[in-house]
Amino acid sequence: MPEKEIIVGRGRKLRLRPIRTDDAESLVEMGLRSTPEDLRLRFFSPVRPMVGHLTSLLTEFNRAAHIAVAAYDPAAVDEEKGILGVVRLVLSRDKPEGEFAIMVRSDQAGHGLGHRLMEEMLVWARDRGLTRVRAEIMFENKRMLRLARAFGGVVQPQTQDFRTVHVAIDLKV
Repeated sequence: MPEKEIIVGRGRKLRLRPIRTDDAESLVEMGLRSTPEDLRLRFFSPVRPMVGHLTSLLTEFNRAAHIAVAAYDPAAVDEEKGILGVVRLVLSRDKPEGEFAIMVRSDQAGHGLGHRLMEEMLVWARDRGLTRVRAEIMFENKRMLRLARAFGGVVQPQTQDFRTVHVAIDLKV
């Protein structure tokens, strides 16, 4: 997947590029610039941003079955540099579905980046002939639930632990 320009709130131009195996430090920096609460909502438990097992999982994956893209600002300087958000789509092995996840750096939330990342992910899903994408989202992650619903996401019954819900977005291909 080549780099691509996107436009978010107030005409800000960002670039999307595939996550690379050498992005561990950049993902740690994204985590350090995010609130502990935002990290917990994304990873379902408290995490400390550091290079290790989690960054390996996020950078070293089967690229034929897993798409992961980072958003960054090519014109950024100082604290605005680095990865601003990430979207992932993991393709199912046995049905035309995928599981998605999105995280926007805390200081970048509220400017339309999550919305644009969702749009991009849905294009990939449709291009691959998927009929549905789904996500497991913490029940209290109201921003992510609102975003999924804005794209037709249907919240399904809570999981057994009552901390998460399943969200499905049916795609018209």
